[in-house]
Order: sequence, then C-alpha cells, then structure tokens
Amino acid sequence: MTERDTYLRNPTLEYIATSPRRECLLALNKWGPTLSVKQLAAYLAATEKGESSLDTTEFEAMQMQLIHMHLPVLENADFISWDGDNSDVQIAGHPALDDPRFERLLRAKADNMDTILSALSHEYRRITLSVLEIDQTKSRTELAHEIHHRLPVPDQGEPPSTKEIELSLHHMHLPSLDDIDVINFDPDTGDVTYNDNPVIEQVFTIIFDRDDSAVEKLDGFLDGLADSYPEVSQGTNSQVEWPHFWNDPYYG
Repeated sequence: MTERDTYLRNPTLEYIATSPRRECLLALNKWGPTLSVKQLAAYLAATEKGESSLDTTEFEAMQMQLIHMHLPVLENADFISWDGDNSDVQIAGHPALDDPRFERLLRAKADNMDTILSALSHEYRRITLSVLEIDQTKSRTELAHEIHHRLPVPDQGEPPSTKEIELSLHHMHLPSLDDIDVINFDPDTGDVTYNDNPVIEQVFTIIFDRDDSAVEKLDGFLDGLADSYPEVSQGTNSQVEWPHFWNDPYYG
C-alpha cells in the first residue's frame, strides 16, 4: 500500500469492519474494563452461535481467532491493552470509546454490516455513497470531480488529480460497490445510480445525528483525533463532509 493509499483509507472503520472485533469492544464496555481471553472467546462463540451451549471445538476455534486475528488489530489500534496469547484484555484509551455514537455503531446489527463498514473505509467509496445517497444518480466524471473537491489535503505531496480519481473509480471502486449491490454502475456509459440501502442509511444516521446535550464533547471527537487529541470547537452534520475523526489514526 502506497503512502497515498494510506492517506485515503479510514483506519477506524477498517479496524471495526469485522463483527467479532465490535463484539469484543462491547463486551469490554459492558463487563470490563478487563476480561480474560477465555471469557471473551466464550462470549463471542456464544454470540456467533446464538446460544450459550458450546462444545470444546467451537470455544477453541474462537480463542484462536481472537489471539491470531482480532486482538492484535484492536491492540494495534489502541482500543485495547493486551500482552499477547492468553493474557488478560483491558479496554484502552482510544477517545472513540467515550463517544455514544461510536458505541451505537458497534451495536448496529445487519447481515452485511461488515461489508458496508469496509466499503465506507475508503474516501472514494465513502464520498461516492454520500453524494449518491443525496443525489441518487451521477456520472463517473461528476463523482470524480466531487471526490477531488472534497478530499482532505494530504500531509505530504499532492492530492490525486481528477483523472486519476476517475480511473480508480472505473477500475476498482465502482465495480466493488456494484458487486455488493449498493450502486448500479454501467462501465460503458459511466452512469452510477444509488440503490437504497438501509445499512448505509443506518450508519449515516448514527454518525450525523447530533446529541445536543453533548455537542462540545462530540465536536472534539469528530473534528480530529491527532496524536495529542487536540481540543477543537466545531463539528459537522453534513453527510458529504465526513467528520475528520474517521480519517485520523489514533496513537495513545
């Protein structure tokens, strides 16, 4: 992955675009702040199966998934503190964990929630869906211009050109969104049409509906989590102008 690719990807959504990771954070919020790997494995396996009766194979399989797949990612993101293997897991200091909208996103249920969060984790796809959710139909070229206009400025180098964005849309992002049936893309005409998707609308509603009793706290959360988590004063309600938080890695 190039530096430009990294700048265009959303680390927070990538980290939680897998159901067991969301369930881990919910379990730690509910029963933590510290749980053993075995406790987490039992909870996740029972949640996945839909009943509390587990055999040894199911429990051990989930324990291995946690140790080798999910806990390392959550620890790297500073959502948890974990020393590896079967050591205890503790909730960590990522500011997202204190935000009520983030918890609602963790709790959101849908069969394809993983797929939608993954789709939204790249700026090209996120802006495409945000624009189409409002305007319903755009050409590939119009979307490229919208994306170019709305991309954040990279820390280094130049942002991609409109032509580069359009080529990437044509060969990668629009076909992938078409594959998961959230848009219809005609590669011959370049026309793109939004397919009403309740999961995308659920995610947008969670993120952009403000809690007026916590405006100051949410503004600080959504306007940027840099290394030092600086205090800021203004947020956004626009479904096109995505909160800056979703693009910023957090280093605790």
